[in-house]
Amino acid sequence: MIKILIIIFIFFSQTFADEIKLKVLNDLGVNNSFLDTEIFNSTYSEYSSSSKIIYYNNILRKSALNMEIVKEEIENRNLPEAMFFIPLFESSYVNQGKGKGPGGLWQIIPQTASNLKLRIDDSIDERLDLLKSTNAAATYLKKYYKTFKKWYLAIAAYNSGEGRIISGIARASLDKYLEENPTEHSNPTIKVYKKYIDDYLKNKKGMGNLYIIYERYKDYFDFTYLVKNNHKDYFPKHTITYIAKIITFTILKEKDSFSAIDKKAKYNLEIVNPPKGVQLKSIATMLNMNYEEFKSLNKHIKKDTLPSNIKSYNIYIPHTKLDVYNQKVGNIKPTIIKNNNKEQIDNKKATKNEAKKTSNIKQNSLIYTVKSGDTLEMIAKKNKTTTKKLKFISRKNPKVLSIGDKIEIVQ
Repeated sequence: MIKILIIIFIFFSQTFADEIKLKVLNDLGVNNSFLDTEIFNSTYSEYSSSSKIIYYNNILRKSALNMEIVKEEIENRNLPEAMFFIPLFESSYVNQGKGKGPGGLWQIIPQTASNLKLRIDDSIDERLDLLKSTNAAATYLKKYYKTFKKWYLAIAAYNSGEGRIISGIARASLDKYLEENPTEHSNPTIKVYKKYIDDYLKNKKGMGNLYIIYERYKDYFDFTYLVKNNHKDYFPKHTITYIAKIITFTILKEKDSFSAIDKKAKYNLEIVNPPKGVQLKSIATMLNMNYEEFKSLNKHIKKDTLPSNIKSYNIYIPHTKLDVYNQKVGNIKPTIIKNNNKEQIDNKKATKNEAKKTSNIKQNSLIYTVKSGDTLEMIAKKNKTTTKKLKFISRKNPKVLSIGDKIEIVQ
């Protein structure tokens, strides 16, 4: 009786495991026959071992905040859950990278960042902006999905580039067609298509011609055929392995192998827009935050001071600090650094304008300089007037009252 129960348990366990595998393949658009390939079975065998699961669980455990950002984007953009593992393989969920190489959770290269309208300059690297880069990566993947109509091909294009993938698809589709229709080798149209392929492989030009081939023979495209015949270098070997790993890890996730995925971050992030030119250390001090922790949330700001050439910029703070920020942000003084002639000229113009405003002040009025803790109501009451009669002469931030603002008070 016990043996029968064990056999039944094994049978249902295996059936359940097979259903999970088929569901994952279906979500990504991969043929079921991929499960029989050597690359999938060797990858699954390696990464489903207890040592590998422990290793990746430890990586995920250290990345709760970054994981939550990615999971939320996947849900909001209706992406397959498999996309969760792209940052794991790209960066081990560490927000890092700089210069001409790939950067951020998604390891985006500068050219791709430019195409995605992510800013990279001496002051800002938006590949390290946790929210903007994740949104950009999702946009990138959706763009490729719209092109290829299969999520696994979108992942492949993310890994190796659109040209490399459409080239491999066109070649594999045409080769399979010719294997099944050998008499077509002499067809003039086939010769034209072969020339399209040769031209692209030599010059990396004419990608549109490859899509013509793909559309003509897409019914012959078979990913399993491509994998088994990849000695022809249809796809880079690392890209096929990448897809196999994405599938493997998604199956393991569905089987609850990675307990660390459910770990909650100690806080959520809020977006705030401090005045330009403010020192990051001033914000951290105001929030009573460790500066290194604050910087780790804002790695996209490359310098210690916010850029002064833009009106405002996204800064991330813990949601638990939002009330403190709103109460004290008016007390932060921007740091003005005169580092070029243009800025000096702008400052001189500002000084002249302020002097002009001051000269126009009525004789029966006075100028009040805002101090710490002041409000418009307090200033008006102290000077026995109303807030409607308070007129700003100079103001650092149009949205909040700041220390140093000058107000004309009509008597």
